[in-house]
Amino acid sequence: MRDGAKHIVISSHVPRQTQRCRIELAVAGYDFTGALTDQRVSNMIGAMNSSIDHPSEFPPKPVDFAQRLWDSGQDLLAAGRYVAARRELEAAERQAFLKRDAALLARIYLPLLEAARQIRQFCCDGIIAITPGHATDQRSALRDVLSSGGVWLDIQAVGMNRVPSLSMPTDVPVESLRIVEQRQHWRMTTHWRKNLHDPQPRPKGVAVVWTRDAGKVISPAQPEALVAVLPPPGVYHPGNPRHGQARETVLLTFEALAMGWLGRQDKGSTGWAELAVLRQTRNIDPACEAILMRMMTVAQGLI
Repeated sequence: MRDGAKHIVISSHVPRQTQRCRIELAVAGYDFTGALTDQRVSNMIGAMNSSIDHPSEFPPKPVDFAQRLWDSGQDLLAAGRYVAARRELEAAERQAFLKRDAALLARIYLPLLEAARQIRQFCCDGIIAITPGHATDQRSALRDVLSSGGVWLDIQAVGMNRVPSLSMPTDVPVESLRIVEQRQHWRMTTHWRKNLHDPQPRPKGVAVVWTRDAGKVISPAQPEALVAVLPPPGVYHPGNPRHGQARETVLLTFEALAMGWLGRQDKGSTGWAELAVLRQTRNIDPACEAILMRMMTVAQGLI
């Protein structure tokens, strides 16, 4: 039994007929060895009660680091600082997963979902820029997105000379997807979230159709059958009909990328192995409700 600095170990390696056992009692650094008698038990209890009356003898148990991160994330979420809240909660989730603390994980996933959902909503309601990151005439518009919050759909055509991407801000809500050209067809996929230590998943991507018809919108479908509908490259502000078109496409594409990748994984995973797969899927879409709720359910089952 442990109580602060006291360490009591009861050993039963003596003959049963003697009805005695050895006991090692460490009190304030002194080792004490002897037979367990009624008087000795009484003395031990008295010593421990005395220490309880003087709590200064025992420093308070340090708060777990993951627990502190979770508390901080909760406070930031309540204050509406969603980017900072997600950062703290993701750090708490990593620590809890490494320590296999299922009870803490089960408490983390719901506020983590709420923080990611609020960020996604804010970004999709802001500026949506569909543009190459290296285009000189678009860099000022991209800086507006990255400084005020919004969505950046980064176009990468075949043969395009890549230059260093614009740095993503740490405290501004920004969502980003990548549009790549593959064999004369366009597909939308994710940027890898390098701040997470999990293996980087690589979803296939969603087919893209460019249109000048602002009334044409993406329709929900199975992940493998989804086709992303996008207006021509440009910068779209709220109120523009094509902004609504791009907004709906972004929302559905994030979820389709995550669910499509998850559908190709081993369905037989359970427990911690399943949670590890789900954590990789969340790297693709951190605001996917179906994924986060499943993670919470799995964690609860591991308690």
